[in-house]
Amino acid sequence: MAGNLSDRDRHELKRAHDELNLAPVLRWFEFQYYHVVPILGKGQGCRARTYIPRGTCIHEEKPLFSVKRVETGGMSPATRQRLTHELNRLRPDQYQQFLTLTCPGRSNDQDQERFEVNNFQMIIEDAGFTRFNHSCLPNAWFNWNPLLGDERRPAGRLTVYTVRNIQMGEEILVDYQNTNCYEGRITRRRNLHRDYAFNCNCDACGYRQRGQLSEERRAAMRAAEALRQANQGQHNGQRWNLRDSTLRLRELLDQEGIVYPQKATLSGELAEWYYRELRLKNPLNLDLNLHDLFLEASRARLKTELLCLGENSDEIRLSLDATARM
Repeated sequence: MAGNLSDRDRHELKRAHDELNLAPVLRWFEFQYYHVVPILGKGQGCRARTYIPRGTCIHEEKPLFSVKRVETGGMSPATRQRLTHELNRLRPDQYQQFLTLTCPGRSNDQDQERFEVNNFQMIIEDAGFTRFNHSCLPNAWFNWNPLLGDERRPAGRLTVYTVRNIQMGEEILVDYQNTNCYEGRITRRRNLHRDYAFNCNCDACGYRQRGQLSEERRAAMRAAEALRQANQGQHNGQRWNLRDSTLRLRELLDQEGIVYPQKATLSGELAEWYYRELRLKNPLNLDLNLHDLFLEASRARLKTELLCLGENSDEIRLSLDATARM
């Protein structure tokens, strides 16, 4: 992306790097940050071989195959046909890799079930199949980046970035169901068992002090989100309730240690809120405070995306474009 950036964009990216204090680190292909080891009660998992600073790309890889699907819920006949087509194109050794994935055996079509349960996972050439286990309090984020790959034909890559500092020996964990992080433990565990056939026993799902604090925070998140939804589109004094509930929700995410994508989304919505408020003002009486708050929220979104996705992503480009409106 660097060649397509304006001077302003480069300045914003440098500011974000400096504020995050992202140290220059070796890329995943220069240093193996983790290894696959047996994990008690989980089969295998990934443990850090060394201290890993937040914002490190620990893995980047082209998947064995990709299947585009637009439906939600069960797999449609068209998607099932595309899956069969992609599986038939695999070499025998690649298909054997696919067969090593976990399959609960709850249906007759085990290829489809294996794909449904494991499509978040990645393969690494020198370690066979690598498994990143789940936590409702993840320390890493996995993402599909269509801009990466061969410069002439970017085919896309799966990436994994650390979202907080990880100590040597610590397990690297991602969230399989990040879209419903506001839900309580019972709902999260039920959904994980339904979709991935395991019982989550992470700190947030436990019944000790950390789990109880998580339950309280996530209940407060649901209340803040309900208030946000109730005040969407308001054009009177209630619109300030939207801003306040969004700020409250972002604060709760910080307390819980949840980074992406919710924090980036909320920061982007805050920036939009400040931008709309500025547009309601007379341009001759520009409220510099709102202007600064807009830039602060826009830059918060940019920093979160830089931390979790790296600078070569569609989301970074959109964040830079949004910030440039000022």
